[in-house]
Formats: sequence, structure tokens, C-alpha cells
Amino acid sequence: MLIKTFRHLQGVTMAKLIITQSVGVGGVNTPNDVKAVQGALNNLLGLIPPTRKLVEDGRLGSRPEHSKTVAAIKIFQSKSVGMVRPDGKIDANGRSHRKFNEKLSAHLATAVLPISGSLKVILKKNLEKYEGRVPHMYLDTVGKVTVGVGHMMTDVQAAQKVPFVVSSTRVPATAQQIEDEFNLIKAQWVRVQGAQKLPNAAYYKKFTKLELLNTDIDVIRDSHIVNFEKELKGLYGYSTFSAYPDDVKLALFDMIFNLGLTRLSNKFVNFNTHIKAGDFKKAALESNRHQLSTDRNFYVRNLLSNAK
Repeated sequence: MLIKTFRHLQGVTMAKLIITQSVGVGGVNTPNDVKAVQGALNNLLGLIPPTRKLVEDGRLGSRPEHSKTVAAIKIFQSKSVGMVRPDGKIDANGRSHRKFNEKLSAHLATAVLPISGSLKVILKKNLEKYEGRVPHMYLDTVGKVTVGVGHMMTDVQAAQKVPFVVSSTRVPATAQQIEDEFNLIKAQWVRVQGAQKLPNAAYYKKFTKLELLNTDIDVIRDSHIVNFEKELKGLYGYSTFSAYPDDVKLALFDMIFNLGLTRLSNKFVNFNTHIKAGDFKKAALESNRHQLSTDRNFYVRNLLSNAK
């Protein structure tokens, strides 16, 4: 694998951030330096939630202090550098710059060390047990349109990125067909949300004409696993996460798959504190998710309680 160490190459893991002059509020902000910082931030998204991937265009705009890049720099300075009053500026070889390279080095050391194949087999099996494997659109327990192995689609545009086919012909669905079916399924929430027991995924099949092929369900599921692994390593520390017992990794994957990084990071503060301290039994007591089944909550609690 080629690693770009002097300038960031989009899509490639960075080994080191090299800038020649300051970047950010009050910085010199040369395009190459800004682009390098944007690339470094994108490599470290797991450390700076809820930041989303930045456009690596080398620009901060006429008001750098209002840019998404500077906002991400400030979050990094707060969370990783420990600055009480982040200034949104990275000086060449300054404190923030050195911390960037420390975090990038740790990221690189584990970026190419994914979870083992045997653990991934168990993970896939358990995810499908609790998330299900549904080829058609349905509503989850909070009314979100979902498909496959828990793949939530936030809006029509997200659904149109999924490779649906017409069930009867296996011909790729059009954007209009996907939009129509998404809206039809979404509209069912008004009918079912007040029910004492919400219908299962199979209930929605009668409303659908589109589906996902098994191969595409696998691709989307595996993509989620890869992305969530990166986010978990960013949240708990790359080398730290890699050293966790397999049972703890399985529990954390279930948590992030269900909650997403932002909710896991911000809503389960005590849980994360115990995980980072290595006290998995205490973490087990803080792992309950009210909207989930007793069975699934017990599964995670049991993994953490018995981790060795």
C-alpha cells in the first residue's frame, strides 16, 4: 500500500501531516496546507464526532472562522489536544500539529489490521440474528425506513443510492420507483405507531415491489462493518480497541450498529467511561437500550459481563 507522507492523497491513509505554514483562523492558509489538514481530519473522523467528511478542496472561504474545516479543527483541539479554548489554528510544528501526527501514526498502525476473519463471521451471524436480513423496505422500531441488515435510509435520496431491483423481473429499479416505494412505506408509520406491538419487517412486504439481491445485502452489511470498526477505533483508541477481548468487540459493534457513533459517544457517557477504563462489568450495567428487545440487551450485557 502506498502512503503519501508529504501531501495527502484523497482516499489513502495518511502517515503524517506536513504543512509549511499555519492553517485556520488567522493562518496563512495556503491551498496545499489547507488541503493536507482537511485530509488529516478526514482520516481522524472517529475522534471528532459529529464531524462529517470534509471536502478536500484547499479552501476555507472568505471567513475561515465559519468554515467546516475550522469547526473540525476546534473539535480536534478540544477532544484530542485538551485545549479548553480551541483557537481553530494549526501552527506548523505547533502543539496541535504534533498531536495530529501522534494520532495519525496510531491510526496508521492499526488501519491495516482489521478484526479477524473468524470474529467477523460471528459478528455477521449475530448482527443478522438481531437486525434481521430483509430484502425489502420496512420500518424499524422508531419509524425509519430500513432494508437489508439494519441499513437505515434517512430520506429518498439515501434510498436511491441503494441498488434495488424490481422483484418480479430483477431489473434495476428507477429513481421514481424507489421514491414511490420509500414514501409508501414511510406513510405506514401513521398507521402502526400507536399499536401495542409494532409489526415485524415481514408485515411490510405486501406494500413492496422492490428488493435487494443477497449479494448487495452482503456488500452493504460488510461496508457498515468496515466503517464502524474505524469509528470504534477512533472512539476508544486504535491500539486499545484492537487489544479488547473479542466479546467486548462484539458488544461494541452491536452498540454502534444500533446507535450510530454520535449517540454511542454522546448518550452513553458512563458506558464509555467504563469501557475506556477496562471495567467491562460496570459497562455492562450501562449498556441497556430502551427501544430494543430484552433478548438483545441481554446479549450485549452478557458479552461484557463475561469478557476475559
